[in-house]
Amino acid sequence: MAKALATGSRPSSTTGAAPAAAVLSWTQSLLLAAFGAAFLALAFPPVRLSVLAWIALAPLCLVCLRAASGGQAFWSGYLAGAIFFGADCPWVAYTVRHYGGLSRSEALLVFGLFLALVGVFFALFTWIGYWLCRLAPLPWLTLPALWTAIEFLRTYVPMGGFPWDLVGYSQADHAGFMLSVTVAGVYGAGFLIALENAIVADAASHFSGWFLQAPRPGARTAWAWPVAPAITWFVVVGFASFPFDPPRLQPTTLRAVLVQPDANPNAVWSDAVFARYLNRMAKLSQPGPRLGDDAPALVLWPESPAPLEYGPEPQLQASVAGLTRKNKAELLFGETALLHPSARPSQQDPINAARLIQPDGLPGPRYAKRHLVPFGEYVPLPSWLRRWTGIHAMVSQVGDFVPGHKMTLFHLPSAAGPSGGSGHPYTFGALICYESIFPALARQEVHAGAQWLVNLSDDGWYGNSAARPQGLLMARVRAMENRRWLLRDTNNGITAIIDPFGRVRARLAMGGVAALHGHFAARSGQTFYTEHGDWLPWLCTIFVGLMALAGGLRRRLRRV
Repeated sequence: MAKALATGSRPSSTTGAAPAAAVLSWTQSLLLAAFGAAFLALAFPPVRLSVLAWIALAPLCLVCLRAASGGQAFWSGYLAGAIFFGADCPWVAYTVRHYGGLSRSEALLVFGLFLALVGVFFALFTWIGYWLCRLAPLPWLTLPALWTAIEFLRTYVPMGGFPWDLVGYSQADHAGFMLSVTVAGVYGAGFLIALENAIVADAASHFSGWFLQAPRPGARTAWAWPVAPAITWFVVVGFASFPFDPPRLQPTTLRAVLVQPDANPNAVWSDAVFARYLNRMAKLSQPGPRLGDDAPALVLWPESPAPLEYGPEPQLQASVAGLTRKNKAELLFGETALLHPSARPSQQDPINAARLIQPDGLPGPRYAKRHLVPFGEYVPLPSWLRRWTGIHAMVSQVGDFVPGHKMTLFHLPSAAGPSGGSGHPYTFGALICYESIFPALARQEVHAGAQWLVNLSDDGWYGNSAARPQGLLMARVRAMENRRWLLRDTNNGITAIIDPFGRVRARLAMGGVAALHGHFAARSGQTFYTEHGDWLPWLCTIFVGLMALAGGLRRRLRRV
């Protein structure tokens, strides 16, 4: 048994006998990983063949089951990660080159480092999965739990996490299947997809199709393959095919104006240019005829390259106060501010924030962005390491923002609210740019009482890449998870109003100066996911740990 484990063979889940030889060659393992990664990337924008997600992870699971060694499994997974993120996130190279002041070769180097970093997650899946398949039973259940645990890990590390295009997002257009996110978030949808893929891979491992070198020694015949995974597969596929038509949502009594200014990231902001920008924003912000005295208006200005800072800018203060007083509307806008404006320059601590202006023209609460973009809004390296590696020259144009540390909820007054005209009956939360890809942030705001969500973003840094529709896709799932309307206002696309079932009810075209007038509603009540959070990925993490522990103990006992 010890020899079999050393050579990387997998014990039979019924007899415990080790196969005499591994099945996959290096070429086969790498090809499987490459095809799986390519299929997964095609499931997301811009191609968006979502059905491919249901077969994309099976090759990676098959690598876990049939690789010749842990090293083979690791490097096959690493290749898959590099291919997936290379195809899914080419906008990283575009952004650092066009707005980071880097040459083509420097941008490619940064992109290569990015792929080397994020590719590790796929490598961890295949490497840990390889050993789990040899130490523990039920690979068709252990592998999807492992995949979910690693996606959860990717949400928080490294550098605050990068949960971009988790596999569950690929099914956002399938309303029936996406009912799962109200129970377990996007991780629940991802777990079910990984479960179906793992069952397919386990079946292929048992049946030994034409791609494999030889049948796995000790493999059961088709009729003897376990009943449980077969039934589970039919249940998952049946649920994924569930014909659910989301209900029509009425009434939508609140009106919003989402301004898309299309501000140039490379503009020189002289006083005259800034004045013209404010005049244009004020004209675009007119809410039009009200729906009645009981219909408050909310105007949104996005995160943008314009140097908006409420405190030291009398011109900005006068403009927004006049706008809100004239229209009796609240204004939420993105600003770059200083936490300590009177301190020395090195201690002023710039923040990326959302500022509320009340209908009386007075400033309201301000929310400071909690999840900053690494190498965009800050450099996650100590100064000595920047100098030693020479990276300080490459990131000299990167901001040095500090993160916020608390959630902030905003209030919208209404004469028709439950307080009978006094107080603040409506409550909403804000996410700034990149924060919309973190499930926990939106969930925390809704759990604390937010009746709808706002996402202010500047996606112009991505160019005309797939990052914009990908960002919209992930924002739609935030709305689904918490059953809340989400107002997504961007600098130059994609600006949209999203309903609680993830449907885009209104949107603007990418690029161009425009304003989106639309309706939405305040909602109460909370989904199971909103109430209980990320219970599933934690459960999967514990399950994987217990399976590894049980497998290790079984191995030790067999050596005795």
